[in-house]
Amino acid sequence: MEKSNTRERIMEAALSLFSIKGYDGSATRDIAQMAEVNEITLFRHFGSKENLFREVLSHYAPTSMLSEKLNAQLQGNLREDLTLLAHTYLEAEYKNLDYVRIGIMEIPRNPSLADLIYTIPRRLEEHLAEYLTDLAQQQKIDERNFKLMSRMFYGQLFHHVLMICSFKDNAALLQAQSDEMVDTLVSMFVHTLRYTENEE
Repeated sequence: MEKSNTRERIMEAALSLFSIKGYDGSATRDIAQMAEVNEITLFRHFGSKENLFREVLSHYAPTSMLSEKLNAQLQGNLREDLTLLAHTYLEAEYKNLDYVRIGIMEIPRNPSLADLIYTIPRRLEEHLAEYLTDLAQQQKIDERNFKLMSRMFYGQLFHHVLMICSFKDNAALLQAQSDEMVDTLVSMFVHTLRYTENEE
């Protein structure tokens, strides 16, 4: 149990420092100090700073957005399902703003890590594109470039999160506007796709 707690403390400290100073600016000595462990303990658990960084990205990735439980809640009602996906995405990102900040900083600095950081967004886009394709095959919506539309959908949501990360003074206001933003975004997509099923 103690070993697990130590590992968790190191990753929490690393997440915090990586989100503030970036990968290059975060010394393992400082991470160890924040986690209240010896630096040698950090290396014993993770082997290297790069391994620690990769573990942090994997551990804190918002995988709840791709759970089977969420998938089971999708009922084929476009407005309700898009609203559920949007709110689930925003809730997960609000809990992981440090993770988002790391991605913003490190993709330009460390292109080799881009694929790792982009894993979740790519899977989200693929998931939504498959969902929309299925509705189109049922003739409930018009045929479109669903890959592009999925990227646009999550792109708008990510922009909202990015604003919260970037303009901390307005974070509370921006977060309070989430419901209105989601409703507007979903309405635009429903209108564009000309959803044909009666919504009750």
